[in-house]
Amino acid sequence: MNAPSNLFRHEAMLRALAGLLLATIGTAMAQQNPLWWFLLIPATTLSITGVHNRCFLYKVLGINTSQERRNRYLSYLPQHNPEPVYIFNTQGKLVFCNDVAQNLFPDLSDITELGLPKQKLANENIIKDETFYETVEIADQTYLVHFKAVSEIESILAYAFNVTDVVRMNKEIIQTQKELVYRMGEIGETRSKETGNHVKRVAEFSYLLATLAGLSEMEAETLKMASPMHDIGKVAIPDAILNKPAKLDPPEWSVMKGHSSIGHELLRHSDRPILKAAAIVAGQHHERWEGNGYPYGLKGEDIHIYGRITAIADVFDALASERVYKKAWPLEKILSLFKTESGKQFDPQLMKLFLDNLNQFLTIRDRHKDFANT
Repeated sequence: MNAPSNLFRHEAMLRALAGLLLATIGTAMAQQNPLWWFLLIPATTLSITGVHNRCFLYKVLGINTSQERRNRYLSYLPQHNPEPVYIFNTQGKLVFCNDVAQNLFPDLSDITELGLPKQKLANENIIKDETFYETVEIADQTYLVHFKAVSEIESILAYAFNVTDVVRMNKEIIQTQKELVYRMGEIGETRSKETGNHVKRVAEFSYLLATLAGLSEMEAETLKMASPMHDIGKVAIPDAILNKPAKLDPPEWSVMKGHSSIGHELLRHSDRPILKAAAIVAGQHHERWEGNGYPYGLKGEDIHIYGRITAIADVFDALASERVYKKAWPLEKILSLFKTESGKQFDPQLMKLFLDNLNQFLTIRDRHKDFANT
């Protein structure tokens, strides 16, 4: 890498202009007196130092070493970066920040205040040219901070990009997707004369069970947003079958079972994470742990965990709610069925988690009661 500049701000341009001026004067005056040619020596020196952005004399005399040090740091960062720039030593203490950084975060002194965890500082690889990314809130703005460890100068450089608008827009997109999924799920339930609270309860049940099962917050939240679409395939089922106030005959039941594969087909072409999860839920929430479910006859862990979780959430709410073809079951009867079907219809580990934490599920049920049941 080229040596960093040790000139003052704007000095390089002034040196280049002064060199050009002296060369012009020297050349013109030398026509009358050859001694003026000596002006070409300082003119050349000024021009060279201006072009190369360094002065050898400054280096020898130790002039402007702080500017050279600053420029050496900045030479490792992207040029013309308008966002805040920070330089830390290997202990994480601030040694330099530019004007933007000083104005934005005047009291910052430690690298952890920019979101880099202490454990990464303790890692010896921090000075082996590694990079890290963290997000941090500064003055009500969200910044993506790029940390760059540079072993050559034993420092950790950081520069930040303001991503507040991007984060806000992303949240709005996710919220819009969530709202659309809920509304589409409600459409499916409304066709079968069930309430929108069913999809809300299934969503909350699914989120809670996913969390208890150890899924990440992102996975649990994705399932929560996707599970309301579990019965979207009902939009293609005839009303005469969907709302029949009696037990379906075999041909009718065959048509009704088609809502799972229809729902999966409607959603499976999307690349959006929420809709991809919804396709899984729609297609697999009627599969059974022992392999006798529909539409694909999947067995055990071949059934996606989203489908296994939603199966429990959906059946629990369906049995506990009044439908056009049945009365609501008492809780004791539901629990008896669940214990019997654990390892048959339902994933036994998920069912144990459900039963062990039943009170939390009952709290959700009571919070989103149907109006007719209040």
